[in-house]
Amino acid sequence: MRIDLGASRILPRWVLVFFLGGAVVLIPWIVLMFTVPQVVNVPRHWELVWGGFDCFLVLGFGLTALNLITRSPRGAVTAAMTGTMLLIDAWFDVLTTHRGGLVISILMAVFAELPCAVICFYVSRRIVSLFEQAKDYLAEAGFTVRAGRLVPPAGFPGVAAAPEPAHVSGPESARRTADPGPVGRSQQPLEHGLGGPVGQQGLLAEQL
Repeated sequence: MRIDLGASRILPRWVLVFFLGGAVVLIPWIVLMFTVPQVVNVPRHWELVWGGFDCFLVLGFGLTALNLITRSPRGAVTAAMTGTMLLIDAWFDVLTTHRGGLVISILMAVFAELPCAVICFYVSRRIVSLFEQAKDYLAEAGFTVRAGRLVPPAGFPGVAAAPEPAHVSGPESARRTADPGPVGRSQQPLEHGLGGPVGQQGLLAEQL
C-alpha cells in the first residue's frame, strides 16, 4: 500500500545530487591513484590502501543515492556509514601524508571530507527522526512488534479479519463462551496497562 506523504519532502532535492556526484567524482580519482600515483601525491605502498578505501566510499555514496531514490529507510544506515568513512579518510589522509603534501591534505579534510561527512550525518538523522516521531503514533493506533515485525491492530485496513468459529451447541458451546481462547484473550485488555495505549506505547518503545 503506497502512502501519500503530501507535497513536503523529508530531504531537499540537492541531497540526491550530492550523493550521486560523490560517487561519480571519486571514480576518476581512483583511476588516477592506481595508474598515476605521483599525480595524486600518494606513496607507492599506500596505493592499494587508499584506492580500496575510496572504492568503498563510492559504494557508500552509490548505495545511499539508490536508497534515496527508492525512498528506503536503509538510507539512514548507508548515509551514516558513508559519513564515518569520510571521517576516517580525513584522519588518515592528514596523519599518513608526507611533509610536502600535508597542507593539501589538511585543506582537503577541512573543505571537502569533513563537510561531506556532516551532510551524511544530517541525512541519516533526518530519516531516523521521522521514525522516532512515528513511533508514538503507531503505539497509540494499536500497532505492536512481534518477532521483529510490525503487527497492525485488528480491523486495520488491508488486514484480513479472523475467521468466524463454527457454531457448536451444547456443553462445548458453553465452554467456548466462558473461555474465548488465545485469540480472544489477546484482544482483551491486559493487567497493569499492557493492553491499553500506554502499555502498547511502552512495549513498542522498548523494541524499537
